Amino acid sequence: VITGVMADISARSWLLLSVTYLAYVCIYCARKPFAVAKTSIKDDLGVADGQLGLIDTVLLATYAVGQLSLAHAVRRFGRRWTLVLAFALSGAATAAFGLCSSAPAMMAAWGAAGLFAAPASPLFSTLVGEAVPDAVRGTVLGVWSSCENLGGAVANSIAASALGGGWRRVFFVSGPVVSVWAVALMFVIPREAAPPAAAPRPATRASPRLAAAAATGKEKEQGAADAAPQRPLGVPGVGGAAAAYALTKTSRYIMMFWLTVYLKEHILMSASNAGHVSSVLDVAGTVGAVLTGVATDRLFGGCALRVAMHSCCATGACFLALMLACLCDMPWATHVAAIASIGFFIAGPGGVLGASARGLVGYAGRSDDKQLVAAVAGLVNGLASTGPVFGVLVAPQLKALAGWPGLFGALGAAMLAAAAVLRPAVAIEGASLAKLKRA
Repeated sequence: VITGVMADISARSWLLLSVTYLAYVCIYCARKPFAVAKTSIKDDLGVADGQLGLIDTVLLATYAVGQLSLAHAVRRFGRRWTLVLAFALSGAATAAFGLCSSAPAMMAAWGAAGLFAAPASPLFSTLVGEAVPDAVRGTVLGVWSSCENLGGAVANSIAASALGGGWRRVFFVSGPVVSVWAVALMFVIPREAAPPAAAPRPATRASPRLAAAAATGKEKEQGAADAAPQRPLGVPGVGGAAAAYALTKTSRYIMMFWLTVYLKEHILMSASNAGHVSSVLDVAGTVGAVLTGVATDRLFGGCALRVAMHSCCATGACFLALMLACLCDMPWATHVAAIASIGFFIAGPGGVLGASARGLVGYAGRSDDKQLVAAVAGLVNGLASTGPVFGVLVAPQLKALAGWPGLFGALGAAMLAAAAVLRPAVAIEGASLAKLKRA
């Protein structure tokens, strides 16, 4: 059945899926380079750990601001030009980072990169969801969301390979890799038609009875519109999904930003080897994202949020396993295995929750309201992006206080909490899908 439905996807939709996938892989070159070059920048310029953490935080803060203001950007420029400008400008800001020699200048350049890159994830997720049939949406989104993890691995490898020429070269190489996709997106993202102007209605004199009937109909329509949720936070399940996504994103970003430092300091790898080995997190995540999507359609009847909840629990257990590996000084292969397991399981909730807007709006009976879908997507992704802002600020202090085991233990607890706060949204999803099956 799934193969037959896949055959119904148009060539234009396949092109959209392919280009957005590759473009999102490459946009990680506007996020990952600093994590790989961090220790080299510290050694070259003497930037303190606290300042390095602030640079990470600025990126995350501006990224959250960009997503929370997504609705305004789309109304001003449309989805197509918002994405074109996002790739062009985030790539330029990444390259500009390579010219910086002070922490404040780096914060400005990296903050600009985060701000301009923010629209990509929610807009791509919405476009992909619109391009495929409901019967295979979980599988397609699972496969497509693997670009998040593959992007991390590719960006890590590009940055680690360029690091041999100095840390500045990392940014000079990574920036153009992002910007070049602006041209492709200009031709692939569909143009949005302007809303048709309402035709003037001829002035006619209606009878009192017809006028009363029309007024009653308008009142009923207005009452129905008022009964439906008008604001993004009024959509049931949005708060829980955003909170769970914030905890998941915080855990993933802390790993993404500090994994190479951990491998260098605790496992005693070289900076270049640490950059390559850290790609294990993302490679495992690529596999995990694909299998999560397939399991959603074939094993869980489309209940994506339920799969995400189980994956959050598994990720928490893997973080606790990494904590034990640190405490017991286990061989380095044990640490790498735990890191790969974290990457495998955390990819599921990350991809599902980031693309949950369309489903949650549909469960509320507003699936045709594209403006509400876009607003919920920006809200869920934007609120989720605020979590890493505080998490990355706390991570250096927590590491200094409790060491790497304490940091990984805290991340494990955060993922278990994510599973708990997601339960109400899972119940809404289950009830809605059961109702659809009965109908």
